[in-house]
Amino acid sequence: MALVNHTTREINAKIVYYGPGLSGKTTNIHFIYHRISPNQRGKLISLATETDRTLFFDFLPVELGTIKNYKVRFHLYTVPGQVFYNATRKLVLKGADGVIFVADSQRTMVDANLESLANLKDNFTDMGIDLTDFPVVLQYNKRDLPDVMTLEEMNAKLNPANTPFYEAVAPNGNGVLKTFAAISKLVLQDMQKNPERHNFSAGDIVAKTEEESREAPLPRTLVPEPEPALPDAPLGESKPAMAALEKTVEKGIKVELGKPFLENGQIMLPFELLSRNAREQYQLRVAINTDAPAAKRFKVMVKGFK
Repeated sequence: MALVNHTTREINAKIVYYGPGLSGKTTNIHFIYHRISPNQRGKLISLATETDRTLFFDFLPVELGTIKNYKVRFHLYTVPGQVFYNATRKLVLKGADGVIFVADSQRTMVDANLESLANLKDNFTDMGIDLTDFPVVLQYNKRDLPDVMTLEEMNAKLNPANTPFYEAVAPNGNGVLKTFAAISKLVLQDMQKNPERHNFSAGDIVAKTEEESREAPLPRTLVPEPEPALPDAPLGESKPAMAALEKTVEKGIKVELGKPFLENGQIMLPFELLSRNAREQYQLRVAINTDAPAAKRFKVMVKGFK
């Protein structure tokens, strides 16, 4: 459950990456960690065992967005993959506000995925939490490997409740931020819908904010603090990045950029739009006219290709 610090105006939310051993939980967190500017991230703690890369947890505070002028700090954890570490799994899972279940798409990992998912449900049941009414997303990782199950097979095996799911190739980042954005959005929505589940009252936060505003009004010279950055944006661009990331998540679209090059005095940037049903190819062309005024010096065009 979330912890509220009225002094620092922070809501601390906990997201846990769950799944079988070596499914890609730690790789997800490492990718997110290295996409965040150093001044926006906390210390990454990683412990290893002989059979898995995580024994206890990877800890990563990530600032993202505000609720009623309170900053939301996400703490990302992984659990050890082996079942014999279940006591540690329970300890890490305790107080979670959202869960990402990372499944290995290889056919040989079906039983391990099912065992880990059943273990997640059992641990939640022991804590009195209904997994069907809790912020959860599935990530089908390792989609680039041979002999992986189809999405239909993965859903039939692991997703009878039609939980939101995303494909991923964690080492190169495909699907990592999309999955993180999706669970972040679900957690924020659940905080507003079920504040008691997250150990705070939205009304209490509003009252506390209004009370502090009356007691100590801010000087007129101060400007509102910008919302913290997303992994793919500098500090001042968090709102546009969040909107773009949510739009990408909702539409299921991925953009792959090619290598830019010069051709006939034009800057050419090939890119592809990938969705579940299509792959579309485009070129962004920038024509340069140094004799024109600054406002008309660049002409941008987008050309589509079959």
